[in-house]
Amino acid sequence: MLRIAMLALAVLAITLSGTSAQDKYPTKPIEIIVPYVAGASTDLGARVMAQVLETRWQVPVRVINKPGGNTVPAVTEMMSAKPDGTLFLMDNIASSAMLDTVVKNLPYKVFDRSFVAMTGYTPMMFIVHVDSPFKTLGDAVEALKSDTAKFTWTSLGGVGGQDLAFRQFFAATGVEIGKARAIALKGGAEAVTLTAGGHVRLGAGTWSAIAAPLGANKLRVLAVAGNVRWPRLPDAPTTTEAGYPEIDAQYWIGVSGPPGLAANIVDTWNEALRQLLADKEVQEKMLNAGLLTAYLDPEAMMARVERDRKAVQTLFGN
Repeated sequence: MLRIAMLALAVLAITLSGTSAQDKYPTKPIEIIVPYVAGASTDLGARVMAQVLETRWQVPVRVINKPGGNTVPAVTEMMSAKPDGTLFLMDNIASSAMLDTVVKNLPYKVFDRSFVAMTGYTPMMFIVHVDSPFKTLGDAVEALKSDTAKFTWTSLGGVGGQDLAFRQFFAATGVEIGKARAIALKGGAEAVTLTAGGHVRLGAGTWSAIAAPLGANKLRVLAVAGNVRWPRLPDAPTTTEAGYPEIDAQYWIGVSGPPGLAANIVDTWNEALRQLLADKEVQEKMLNAGLLTAYLDPEAMMARVERDRKAVQTLFGN
């Protein structure tokens, strides 16, 4: 009887040990795919969080940049990955809420991914060359209405906060977007460079993209999209203050994983992100990266994607 009891205890110990090892997470290196080049807000925010998570978890957390293809290649790689908690996407409004409206025949459904948490946002900012005759957003609207065909604006081909901001801008002014002249570009940095060079009448960009040319006195900010002034631009009005509350282009970022992520993996990430985003030092680093921290749990993040997706479908005529 004693041998049987000892054998039963040994089996139980092995079982519990196996369960504990299985539930322990993370134990392997983690990769976070960023669907853009290094240096943009999404990339910089990912690197701030990766550094904190690596210290917390004591496993490598690497940020991998895979730009191009309207974010489709990066998202496809994430969606095709094993749900073992080793690969994630630094998600954003372009790679989720906007994707299946702007890009047709996707090989997956947007809501099949495992939403983890929304982590921050940056408002789009309407910008002009420093010597532009436009002193206010109202000046730009007046020029748009008086000579629509010659009015140039920056476009990234549909996907991204820039095109969302301009769709909202044209809808708010009542001018048909196709009657103005879009300048098609490859990335947000190029849009800012073109505007700073005086080659386009109205541009848009995030703080991380415009900070350097703004500091070099090559740009002026006409308005910050939304109803909250940007902390580093206390004198720049919001679009709400400018009389266009319909313009509220918030470029948010967050973490998503492949379909079927286990609950313990999602919970581990969610709790870690919630805690680090509440840290004042992290908040300052995120602001330096051009982002304001904003935490949403998986359910709230999914609801935000669904809300934004419906708005995008309306704005893009679908």
